[in-house]
Amino acid sequence: MKKKSIGILLMYALAVVFFVACEEEVEPLISDPSVSIFFLNKDSLDQVNVIIDSLSEEQVKYDTVITNLETSADQLVDRLIVITDSIANGGDLDQEREQIIHDLDTLNLYLTGIEREDSVVNATKSGWNSTAATISSGFLKVTSIENTKKRRSIVYEESSSNWKLPLDMRANDVDLDIKIADRTYRLAVGYSRSTVTDEKNKVIIRTSDFEIISTTFNSASVTCGDCIDSQTTIYVEF
Repeated sequence: MKKKSIGILLMYALAVVFFVACEEEVEPLISDPSVSIFFLNKDSLDQVNVIIDSLSEEQVKYDTVITNLETSADQLVDRLIVITDSIANGGDLDQEREQIIHDLDTLNLYLTGIEREDSVVNATKSGWNSTAATISSGFLKVTSIENTKKRRSIVYEESSSNWKLPLDMRANDVDLDIKIADRTYRLAVGYSRSTVTDEKNKVIIRTSDFEIISTTFNSASVTCGDCIDSQTTIYVEF
């Protein structure tokens, strides 16, 4: 009976050791890494800024006209006060008074029209400023990103300003076709790979030392070439 008890205890101890060993075993994480990418439609932004500059010039012209009209109106009102006081004291200035009132009515009518046109320009400029802000934020619709070596594509349905560039876990570079609207841009990126264990004891592929190999974008750069993927952003303009 004693030997049997010892045997049971030994089996229980072995089972515990096996269980702990399984808990500590590193589990590989099978997924491709990625890096952030920021898209700036510089051509569109430049066009929008030209429109905004033109509207700003119109604003200055309208503001100048409005200021001059308001100054003239103030002068007419001051003159009207003097004439009204003079008439009250027996002065014969009724005809001039009527002319000033007529001129004020005409001037105020013109001023109202100018202010209406100025408000239209302001509203239009505000709309274009919002468009410029949206473009500057990188908010756009990427149709798809294709790994040309693997012939693997990711198709996107929603617009966003936060994009991740899929990398290849089994290579030190990736060739991508990035489709935006009706145009396709090529981007080849090189990087270093390393295997690390995260806080959950999982093995992950970490990438760093990014460089732009080639591209058909107008320009492409890396914010921090020797940083790891989570600290790096690829910045492209088109």
